[in-house]
Amino acid sequence: MAELTKVRAAVTIAFAASVPLIAGCTAHNGQSSPRETPTVSASPSPPSSVIDLTKTPPDISGSAKALIRLANRTGSEEVAVIGNIKAGTVAVATECTGEGRTTIAIGKLATYTIPCAATPSTTYNEIGLGSSKQQVKITVTASPEVHWGLSVGWRSGFQRPS
Repeated sequence: MAELTKVRAAVTIAFAASVPLIAGCTAHNGQSSPRETPTVSASPSPPSSVIDLTKTPPDISGSAKALIRLANRTGSEEVAVIGNIKAGTVAVATECTGEGRTTIAIGKLATYTIPCAATPSTTYNEIGLGSSKQQVKITVTASPEVHWGLSVGWRSGFQRPS
């Protein structure tokens, strides 16, 4: 019996070590995405401590420099014009809650629309820049009843998705 317990423990450890961590574009709450990052939690939060995602800017911890960090916004807004973004990777994390849609425009680099619902959701995208970009206007267009948060970050280097 002790031998069976050792085998189960070894299989569990081997499986846990084989779970890949993937960077790229992710979408949560059932949205399809080319690459999804698995979420692992060491200790689940109790149901009573529900966090309103839109009250804290979305996580972009993999970025070397935070360019924009906004939370608890509603409606549409011209967020900022970033004077210069160096070649590298721009990370864009958006969180929203409330019935409607949110469209995020990162200058001429990317525009995408995400559906928002009563349950808060987070979307993460990366944009690879081969050269510097100037005067990048960031805008969010959201339905009036949608609450949203937005973080934009930058890091050097870019790896194309495989």
